[in-house]
Amino acid sequence: MHTPKKILVVDDDIAIVDMISDILIEKKHQVLGAFNGKVAYEIAQTETPDLIIMDWEMPVQNGIETTRLLKENESTRDIPVIIITGRMTSTSDLETAFEAGSIDFIRKPIEAAEILARSRSMLLLAEYHKESIRRKDWELTNLTKTNQNSIVAVSELIHLVEEIMQSCKTIDHFTQKELTQNIQKVKLNLRNNTWEHFQEYFNKVHPDFSSNLLKSYQTISPEELKLAYFLRLNMSSKEIANITNKEIHSIDIARYRLRKKLGLERNEKLQEFLMKF
Repeated sequence: MHTPKKILVVDDDIAIVDMISDILIEKKHQVLGAFNGKVAYEIAQTETPDLIIMDWEMPVQNGIETTRLLKENESTRDIPVIIITGRMTSTSDLETAFEAGSIDFIRKPIEAAEILARSRSMLLLAEYHKESIRRKDWELTNLTKTNQNSIVAVSELIHLVEEIMQSCKTIDHFTQKELTQNIQKVKLNLRNNTWEHFQEYFNKVHPDFSSNLLKSYQTISPEELKLAYFLRLNMSSKEIANITNKEIHSIDIARYRLRKKLGLERNEKLQEFLMKF
């Protein structure tokens, strides 16, 4: 079933913008227009289109420069860009467009069938990428919850051993002390290993998340970064509290402090903000 998308069309020739827009609107897509790369970049940041179809040669800021900027920006880097051009059609030009971050390349004069076919392919590819990330996030969330259940089970077993130790009168002081120290080591290692496992998998799914976040907000503490990981997966305060063995109230306070540190307005959602990184 066809799902309408938001598509930004960029060309300094208004006739071309109108022509491509008419083709896409006929397929029920929402179309935004811009006549140079600078304006296109600003629109992309505020509107977050599903696809950008952009001319190479434009005044103020050309399509290649704009594509590079889009790919450097956390909020726009995943938007697929199709470059269109009438003159830059050599193999080296194609390589330049791909190196800048575009995902496809259309030569002028433009044909309606090609615009529709390329747009559909790129939108499907982008949706597949998003769905793949969503699925991995779901797997990661379930893995975290499963690991937490394991921690709870081991913790209950440790608690039982501690009760047996306290009730057993035949254990000498030295043995009891050694057992207690080993139990503490098991608890610490269990939590550390679980967090390391989670962090390793998270970084495979979102390899640039922590570096991008810390680059923009250098004062974030390790605990706040850890909280950001969980929030990036859209976990609730209750779920995070269960995983970290903390009170929900403590998680809510930590979220509030993180919001303040990130400088978010009241109407900005923390999870949605973190998903941009």
